[in-house]
Amino acid sequence: MKRRSFTSSLGATLLAAPAFSPRAFAQGEEWPTHTVRIVCPFTPGGSQDSIARRLSTKMSEYLGQSFVVDNRTGAGGSIAADNVAKSPPDGYSVLLGNIGSHALVPHLYAKPAYNAFTDLETVTWIGTQPNLLVCHPSFPHDTLPKLIAAAKAEPGKYSYGSSGVGTSPSLSMELLKQKTGADLTFISYRGAALAAADVLAGHVPLCIANIDSLMSQVAGGKLKPIASTGAQRSPASPTTPTFAEATGFPDLVVTSWSIWAVPTGTPAKIKEKLKTATERALKEPDVIESMKLGGFEPGSMPVAEIDRYIQGEYKRWGEVIRAAGITPQ
Repeated sequence: MKRRSFTSSLGATLLAAPAFSPRAFAQGEEWPTHTVRIVCPFTPGGSQDSIARRLSTKMSEYLGQSFVVDNRTGAGGSIAADNVAKSPPDGYSVLLGNIGSHALVPHLYAKPAYNAFTDLETVTWIGTQPNLLVCHPSFPHDTLPKLIAAAKAEPGKYSYGSSGVGTSPSLSMELLKQKTGADLTFISYRGAALAAADVLAGHVPLCIANIDSLMSQVAGGKLKPIASTGAQRSPASPTTPTFAEATGFPDLVVTSWSIWAVPTGTPAKIKEKLKTATERALKEPDVIESMKLGGFEPGSMPVAEIDRYIQGEYKRWGEVIRAAGITPQ
């Protein structure tokens, strides 16, 4: 199999982390006494950024201090994760951790600047968001069974666009190809919007992205949904089958999950306060509504279970990445 290189710059300048209180560091009793940074690896305006901002607003209300979102994009989430990993363990730098920062980056870079399992600690689960595979309305192979059959009959003929090598959407398709034997050609784009634009223009028949990136075009009838990658059908597109449902492979489930993570050594009382405030916010009707509009499913699970899940994701995606011939850089 032809090997592909995954390249990206990790040379971004990191902001200095705020000073911390020795007493808060030792005990966490007074936390928070000043502004808390929520370091987000996504660009402003997307569903993940919106979730970070919505939760930040709620936690400011609950805890009486400002929670501000610091967007540090690039390198699959590793720039944001490294920034938090190297911050003081005092509760004033919190990472919106995700599948990229914890399960993909360790396999995409030969020497990551941080170790997600030793430099960061999980605080709480936030939720999951599926990817959505769509096609141009005129594309004849508009179900997964039809597409898989066509891709096997004419190997390499049909192409799909996605945002970069080694992202959750592109790896969803790698997993689909590995499970089903479908021979589809991947075209990498600098973002979901560009991939969708080429489908709309008829240059590429298919694209896949986080579901919120495509729902406006789907709602307008400009793109046709084929399947989503969640464990169940998404409330954002309830008539669209899942990959697992359409193929019969129950493990063909891929989500962009999110957690809060903090530097290792952060006091337990601080983590508990942050966890409690987040779980409270995730039960607020306005938070639930805004998350579901972006196809995001809020949830909760014990920290030990989250860590086991992340370890499983790390192992799973390492196998997929190696089988896809993606070379770590």
